[in-house]
Amino acid sequence: MTLASHSAAILAVTQLIAVAWITPVAGAILGASILAPLVALWFLKLRRKRRVVSSTLLWTRSLADLRANAPFQRIRFSWLLLLQILAVLAIAFAVAQPEAEGLGSAGGRHVLMIDRSASMNTVESTDDAGKALDEPRTRLALAKDAAKARVRELLGGGWFSSRASDVMIVAFGLRAEIRAPFTDSIASLEAAIDAIEPTDEVTKLGEALELARAFTTNLNLNDARGEENNTTSGPLPTLELYSDGRIADLGQFALREGEGIVYHRVGRTATNVAIVGISADRPPEQPDRIQVFAALVNPEPVEKKVTLQLAVNSAVRVITPEPITIPAAKDERGSFTPGRAQAVFRPIEQRENAAIEVAIVEDDALRDDDAAIAVVPPARRLSVLLVSNGGFLLRTLLEGLATERFTAATVGEYESMIEAGTAASWDVVVFDGVAPKTLPSGRYLSFGPPPPIEGLSAFGSHEGVYPRVVRDEHPLFRSASLDELSISKMVAVQPDKRFMVLAEAPEGPLIVTLDRSDMHLVYVAFDPLDSNWPFRRSFVNFVANAIDHLGRAGDSVIGRTLVPGEAIAIRLPAGSRDGVLTLPNGSTEKLAIDQDGNVSWGPVELVGLYRIGFLEPGNETRQERLAAVNIGDANEARIEPRESLDLGTTTVQGVSVGESRRGALWPWILGLGLLIVLGEWWYYQRQIRA
Repeated sequence: MTLASHSAAILAVTQLIAVAWITPVAGAILGASILAPLVALWFLKLRRKRRVVSSTLLWTRSLADLRANAPFQRIRFSWLLLLQILAVLAIAFAVAQPEAEGLGSAGGRHVLMIDRSASMNTVESTDDAGKALDEPRTRLALAKDAAKARVRELLGGGWFSSRASDVMIVAFGLRAEIRAPFTDSIASLEAAIDAIEPTDEVTKLGEALELARAFTTNLNLNDARGEENNTTSGPLPTLELYSDGRIADLGQFALREGEGIVYHRVGRTATNVAIVGISADRPPEQPDRIQVFAALVNPEPVEKKVTLQLAVNSAVRVITPEPITIPAAKDERGSFTPGRAQAVFRPIEQRENAAIEVAIVEDDALRDDDAAIAVVPPARRLSVLLVSNGGFLLRTLLEGLATERFTAATVGEYESMIEAGTAASWDVVVFDGVAPKTLPSGRYLSFGPPPPIEGLSAFGSHEGVYPRVVRDEHPLFRSASLDELSISKMVAVQPDKRFMVLAEAPEGPLIVTLDRSDMHLVYVAFDPLDSNWPFRRSFVNFVANAIDHLGRAGDSVIGRTLVPGEAIAIRLPAGSRDGVLTLPNGSTEKLAIDQDGNVSWGPVELVGLYRIGFLEPGNETRQERLAAVNIGDANEARIEPRESLDLGTTTVQGVSVGESRRGALWPWILGLGLLIVLGEWWYYQRQIRA
């Protein structure tokens, strides 16, 4: 056993024997008022009567009695006196009402960190001992009750208890926030705990731990820079964690020297199946229909079968005729792999925009991950403008697409459109080997020279280039692999952090995207004729995917679903006003819309459908945009509580919140006192008879 393990064991023992006193003053008064007279009685002289005795043999007994009652004489040992003192002490201790605290050192400062992530929304119907609860409750509700009881334990002791000096409350999920700074006010702390609301975020402890450390580290207050003062005094505060232990970043930090943590394990249930992904899109050849895919995970070690239903705008349209089988999870050599399955629905007819929801019909302990939503824009044909110097390749390809309107123009003609204000009438503008002097807000696909956008800089060229890294999961690469692409010449560009690199060669980025509220761009850093791409079908698919991706950007709130912790960022028509956001739980929030129509709100904390309502300029009919938020994290689907936490080289054993209550000790002490009284009476009777 390591030194750290010995220290942890000693700490655990000291935590378990902490005692609080309910009425210590009453016990102290009772003990003092009885013990002093009791001992004094053993020193007092007896009043003797003059008697005539028949023999001098009785004088010895009389002299001994005289010595025993002489004042200020050293008291002799007596079992009767000892038993009487023990009886009085036991009764006094019982009147003080001692209670065992069960967990945690009661002294010093404490930081209670309460997990409010998605897995804490698991509904428990039994306590940790398997006994049925009065009503089903979420893990977060159980954790909050345990935390409030802990506050009362730490701050509610009497004079003789090791009372905590201050307690701080920290709530955390993906992010952490201090709900109550250090205080000894029980009412303030309980109110802060009650105000903690659930989220559907992933669980990350790092920020909560750093917050707790930041507020508990002794700083040199005389130093304007706030540097740490090495001459700290007193022990570090005790950290108390209320969680089910499903923490994503658990292996990224360790406890510091002298730092202690108590892990209050919450929950018992382990049954759960989740939908972690959804894709809903319109096939290019069938724009009036929607194709839906869903990804499912099973974190349990047994195979599961589930029934799925597909709903369009809350109306159920399809139910799988047979249950879908999800393989069992595997846990081999410490590597956990959940069982995975996919569901593919037949295309459904839906011309209008729609919120598509796939949900598991069967109930389980965590309902928040049993459904996933995708927002699909309405079916429509796009208008496309090609700006080039007369190249035939892209013109031929774009003319073959099913667009509503297609026109080709020169750079000069396009710049004239910009000056006249008519360039915004096109859904997508394609640049073939050219770049205008300025670029207004819009949606662009550009090949060759980089367009004039801040953050995208050209500094030369490279020859003989091959792709090395490609983000195949992006919609642009649907049926458009770059595995056999070779490029004879490319533009050397350097995008800043606002751009996303989708394809990269050792020499630099090949394909980058920019998604801003006022600008959507797909930039290819080479001319297709300087490569073998035009001879492959992937080129046709890439251009079609890019036109569709750009043309629909902004129709729904975003081109993908959000996850809890991200922000909703959209661009509404310029001049829009009276923005209102309706959350999945029915509550509403005011939205600030700037003069260009940009809106940002977040981070979002709950999964579900968010509705953005607003008024367009010159139109008093309220318009609406939709945003879908899904959990999408397979780790949060694993809800079985951890028995212990590994923090660096330290293993912290979890203790159930059901075991962290105080137990009354005074009935046992009172019973012991009564037994002592009976023993003293028996011993006294035996002395008399002798």
